[in-house]
Amino acid sequence: MTAIVLVSHSEDIAQGTKALLAQMAQSVTVIAQGGTNGEIGTSFDDIQQTLTSLEEDAICFYDIGSAEMNLDMAIDMYDGNFRVEKATAPIVEGSFTAAVKLSVGGSIDETLEELKNNFTK
Repeated sequence: MTAIVLVSHSEDIAQGTKALLAQMAQSVTVIAQGGTNGEIGTSFDDIQQTLTSLEEDAICFYDIGSAEMNLDMAIDMYDGNFRVEKATAPIVEGSFTAAVKLSVGGSIDETLEELKNNFTK
């Protein structure tokens, strides 16, 4: 299986998106990493800890600015046993598309291809 990791500056956005995905794709693991210490922002350390705790392959989505930068660094430094990919699609629409694709048996590669086809111009 493949999990979805949501990295947002806002805990509310990460948790709200996770709740949406849980209603639409109950079989897909969704991990929300939003905000820092109850404030707006992202943390490399928090993202790295999230990736280190993965129990399956993952596709990661992010919202803006430092979320992408910190996610890139965390993926670059990830030395776990699972495949971790960054999606270049909007955090809500992209993760929704990915969750549905994964829930009907799509592979990580098929899901990344669908995201590319739907969100790359």
